[in-house]
Amino acid sequence: MDYFEVFGLPRVLGIESATLERAFHDLSRKYHPDYFTTASEAEQAQALRMTALLNDAYRTLRHPVRRVEYLVSLEGFKPDGSKVPKSLLMEVFEINEKLEEVKTGNASVEEIDSLRALIHQKRDKFDTELQAASQEWDELLKSGAPEAKRKEQLAKLTEILSESSYIRNLERELEG
Repeated sequence: MDYFEVFGLPRVLGIESATLERAFHDLSRKYHPDYFTTASEAEQAQALRMTALLNDAYRTLRHPVRRVEYLVSLEGFKPDGSKVPKSLLMEVFEINEKLEEVKTGNASVEEIDSLRALIHQKRDKFDTELQAASQEWDELLKSGAPEAKRKEQLAKLTEILSESSYIRNLERELEG
């Protein structure tokens, strides 16, 4: 059972937070181990497995980027950092050099703020691209598009994830 099935959802990326949260709470109450204290050991073990599955599924699906990562892996795609455009790699290299200055204390507050703004701007760009590509995926599913078209869109989502992972790593490094 995949995480979408756990909540009775199609494999779409545009999941409403309230719908997901409501389903999570309903199922959590249904499978909460406290309701199985007098049940057989097998039923208690199943309740614990379902609770763990629900928690993992909810943590994954409530976060838009993790949701996309999960979907593409579920569909057999894997982000490949080796296909990142050279221009992005050069930008990342330059930002890494600036991060080194920050770490060694050789950067001014203004330079740090400028670097933070640059990284956030790049992350926002990728988030916007990922959101648009996610909407395209949902539209392809709803329209019953052929498998080839869906695989093409999954490849596009995977590419965006690969590229954005560089920026997210830089962001974590700066904030960490």
